[in-house]
Amino acid sequence: MILVFEMTWSGTAHVPVNSSMIQTIALAYPDQAIRVFADASHLAELRRDPALSGHAGIEFVPIDVYPELFGKTHIVSFARFRQEFAALRHGVAGVPRDEPCLIFLTSATSTAIFAASFLARLRRGRIGVQIALHGNLNDLNGWRSRNPLARAFDLRAAMAARHPRALRFLVLEPAIKDALARLVPQAVTRTDVLPHPVNVSEIRADQGLPLAAPLRIGLVGQATQAKGLDQFLDIARDFRARYGDAVAFHLVGRAVRESDLPNFAPLAHEVSTAPLTRAAFIERLSGLHYVFLPLQPDYYCLSASGALIDALTWLKPVIASRLPIVTDLFEQVGDMGYVCDGEAGFRAALDDILATMDAARYRRQVEAVRQARDSRLPAQLAIEYRVIVQRRFGGLLAPRSADPRSPQQVSMVTAGPFE
Repeated sequence: MILVFEMTWSGTAHVPVNSSMIQTIALAYPDQAIRVFADASHLAELRRDPALSGHAGIEFVPIDVYPELFGKTHIVSFARFRQEFAALRHGVAGVPRDEPCLIFLTSATSTAIFAASFLARLRRGRIGVQIALHGNLNDLNGWRSRNPLARAFDLRAAMAARHPRALRFLVLEPAIKDALARLVPQAVTRTDVLPHPVNVSEIRADQGLPLAAPLRIGLVGQATQAKGLDQFLDIARDFRARYGDAVAFHLVGRAVRESDLPNFAPLAHEVSTAPLTRAAFIERLSGLHYVFLPLQPDYYCLSASGALIDALTWLKPVIASRLPIVTDLFEQVGDMGYVCDGEAGFRAALDDILATMDAARYRRQVEAVRQARDSRLPAQLAIEYRVIVQRRFGGLLAPRSADPRSPQQVSMVTAGPFE
């Protein structure tokens, strides 16, 4: 049996990647029962994903996500640890002791890592634990409490600790594992890589967009400094003044609450701090020619980029910072846009596109993006995932089905609430 836990986020947060990851697991092990434990609002969003709803044997079990410190993964909270451990113990209690069990944490605080480690030591019977690490891996570089007890249980301590052999970490890009090796070398021997999956439910039959004026450039996701917001706005202001209606800049997302909204005036539409509906997000994203990714290394050396995955899903070439998570893809598939060195590089790339409007090259870039997208479909990643589990957990979930790409088509079951 496979138990999937989301104990960090609620509502729509991380839904696309969590759904895609659960699809990957289900495709890798179609003969295994899967139980998904998460906040009821998060489960409701997962159920809405048609790409997930066709998989057999998936139960949804609502649990309470620790209400305080939401989004503050860097703070060590022993009250949160108690709740995380209780949720994990509740899930494992429903697995017969003679049945092998794989626990998969789609995200985790440092205390959740320790809770899972403790549970792996306590449980009788065969067990494995996989912990996916996202942007909160940047807590390794952040503030640490002066309290020695809190420091003993923060993320750096959790990554360096001696855990059971059955506990392993999972990162979403090879470059992230390389960066982790420099910061916490003790963690690398128990870290595996599964590339960030694309969102199958948003793949359309024909996403081709001809290159034509106005050239539409978009920053995707929440407008943060880590995504290079100031660079984007400065370039938008300058290029609008120089090229007029030949170019349009868009924010496919929202501004953060503390933003000075008049600064967004160069964009082609009004910007709000309210979240976009997914329908509005898709409408704005689908109209872009290029996704603009002035990603900052301080954050994106340890985090996959959801905006980059959106670009792959919607077959949008990128104009991106020269970071390993970007250059790795270019090395894999070739010319899928522009890799830029600093603001001067972004300006040179835009000048080149606007000067040439090379439709043939643009079509080739789209096809390169398609190749990258196809390599990250859950059906493709399921093959890699099954190899990881078999290699790292000693055949814990030896599948009876020969083909990991054929999900059974039956209705889903909703389990009772966690109390």
